[in-house]
Amino acid sequence: MHVRRAGSFSEQWALLFRDYLRATPQVAAEYEALKRRLDVRYRDDRRGYAAAKEPFSWAVIHRADGWAQAQGWQRGPSDT
Repeated sequence: MHVRRAGSFSEQWALLFRDYLRATPQVAAEYEALKRRLDVRYRDDRRGYAAAKEPFSWAVIHRADGWAQAQGWQRGPSDT
């Protein structure tokens, strides 16, 4: 669970990332596979895990931004 301020960049980023993964199952599967590999490699190193995930996450958000523009995406509700 992540707590983010409503309307913040952090919230927007997370919701766009979530919605893009839901709309692109292949990318979601790639993300799942990456997280599983990193979990094994960085089991006791939370910072290393986060750092190793970062390049993939930024690449996804870059693609998600183009997708959002094309779809007319708007921030929806969180899953809470």
